[in-house]
Amino acid sequence: MKKTFLLLLPCLLALASALCSCEKEPEIITKTVVETDTLIVTQHDTVFIQVTDTLTLTDFIHDTATTFIVLRHAETTGGGTNPNLSTEGLARAEELKRILANVPLAAVFSSNYNRTKQTAQPTADDKLLTVNIYDPLNQSPLVDNWLSTYRGKTVLVLGHSNTAPALLNLFVGSNQYANLPDSEYDNLFIATVSEKGRATVLHLKYGN
Repeated sequence: MKKTFLLLLPCLLALASALCSCEKEPEIITKTVVETDTLIVTQHDTVFIQVTDTLTLTDFIHDTATTFIVLRHAETTGGGTNPNLSTEGLARAEELKRILANVPLAAVFSSNYNRTKQTAQPTADDKLLTVNIYDPLNQSPLVDNWLSTYRGKTVLVLGHSNTAPALLNLFVGSNQYANLPDSEYDNLFIATVSEKGRATVLHLKYGN
């Protein structure tokens, strides 16, 4: 039996070699994968910067354009049509003076109400400036005048919950800014205006 196997071994090896030398037609596999992604934005975040350092605001002032610091008056006593600032409002006016201490202002403007004038006065006194009165209901011609008079400088403008956003809309050339909530007194906007209708606006918070 063993002898027979040895005699057959060369034949078996030859057969195996023949089988291995046969080329098999390669199999071509084509696979197409189609993926479709849908991106859904479900949230818009607004980032507010809290101003606590007197040096912070100078980082946002650009002398190549006219800069307007626009904000609403501080807290009031709430009595009558022309109330004064409350204790909290007077403290906020002092805080405004503090954070603007190192900002070189060319002018200070306020509407002709106690609450706006009293908010502007500490800063104006600190800068040895007069509080100029303007009409917040007729701001479009004022913007033209300001851009001509204060080109490349910085101007502080005190207004109200409806007139401050209206002024910003004149700067940017569209109705991007809605009225401020009556309960909010800490909003401060820095508008860098290259020309009327072309501006960038930074929204900050100040005080408590």
